[in-house]
Amino acid sequence: MPHDMAFILLAGGSGSRLDSPIPKQFIRVAGKTIVEHSFANLAAFAPEARIVITVPSDALSFARALFEGTRAEVIVGGSSRQASTLAGLKHLAADAPKNVIIHDSARPFLNHQILHDVVEALTLYEAVDVGIKTTDTIIVECDGFIQSIPKRDHIYRGQTPQAFRYGALVQCYEELGPEKIGEFTDDCGIYLTCNPMGRIRIVKGSPENIKITDSVDLVLADELFRIRTQHMVPNASGLDLKGKNTLVFGGSEGIGKAIVQVLQEAGSQVQSVSRRSGCDISDHEQVAAVIDEAMQRWGHIDHVVNAAGLLVKSPLDRQSHEDVAEQVSVNLMGSLNVAQCSHAALKASSGMLLQFSSSSFTRGRADYTPYSACKAAIVNLTQGLADEWKDDGIRVNCIVPGRTDTAMRRSNFASEDSRSLLSPYEVALVSAKLMSSGSTGVIARI
Repeated sequence: MPHDMAFILLAGGSGSRLDSPIPKQFIRVAGKTIVEHSFANLAAFAPEARIVITVPSDALSFARALFEGTRAEVIVGGSSRQASTLAGLKHLAADAPKNVIIHDSARPFLNHQILHDVVEALTLYEAVDVGIKTTDTIIVECDGFIQSIPKRDHIYRGQTPQAFRYGALVQCYEELGPEKIGEFTDDCGIYLTCNPMGRIRIVKGSPENIKITDSVDLVLADELFRIRTQHMVPNASGLDLKGKNTLVFGGSEGIGKAIVQVLQEAGSQVQSVSRRSGCDISDHEQVAAVIDEAMQRWGHIDHVVNAAGLLVKSPLDRQSHEDVAEQVSVNLMGSLNVAQCSHAALKASSGMLLQFSSSSFTRGRADYTPYSACKAAIVNLTQGLADEWKDDGIRVNCIVPGRTDTAMRRSNFASEDSRSLLSPYEVALVSAKLMSSGSTGVIARI
């Protein structure tokens, strides 16, 4: 990435079409505000490039606090999209870059392939746009009637980023003046008006590079983040767990036991907690007592892992009320108890809560519907707490292991070939890597 590249991230919208009490760019999805996700994409792609973020004047203090400690340059934008772009261009003027890339903060799913293609195109062309071919039939309206239906062969839907030679775009803005720039919806329109013979190179976009505009987009964005993080396995060459204090609920067997051993080998102090040791996580008082005792003994708790679980394999109509209630008490209420009781300790240490779901969370499985339902709830619990506890400095993540060779699994699926199952130690190692990371809101499928 050349040093003469700068970004302008437009985050000045009001979110009126989303009908939200706060601007859409400051709504949290998957543990971060939308503008934070967009900034992280650009910052990861271009570690040395300047990134200017334009925000509404009444959000300036909030946004600067949000990006404190980063290299974001947060400034006040304008009353329109183009006025915000102009504010960003003026901010860059004192140390003007050769090229400028402008991106909507409401598009948090921009991938690095698109950015790479845009930068490459800028080496040959003065202006670059991103677009995808339309799959819808386009109609041209006049007085409420169809005037024409153009062929779709050359019809594209525009996305961002848009990229330009910095000097060329500034010249366009100066030529049009502040009165006329509001007539345009994007910077390529401004460039083309001032350069009728100019050639704007189109770079292929992505259907995932959606713009969050209304409430349906917000739901879709949440689902896209969930799908992305499902397959996220932390990229860590080593474990940063030495000297950490960890409580592992459900640590007497299966995945929990393997986690205890892996963490101890990595230099952590670990306490295994289970029914065998006198703690039933479905009992709020017992969970609270264990955490209080660990705090008195250690002084701080860095990680709380809840690997406890209960599965009864049988059609729902054949399960007793007691069986159903116990599964809900352990798998769901137990998880809520562990989370609630560990909040204060993890806030004090800026620690992590790690929970476990199941591959059955994506679709309820016949013959163990109470278990499947509870595990789906754990994913929602993780996503909600990652957002709710972000300001407290607590990371909340979830591991979703595939079929794993545990005593609980063997007791319910006795005919399975163990060679087709994951080892608990494979799951434990991924868990330890996630605990070593700074990630939050991750639903990591193994």
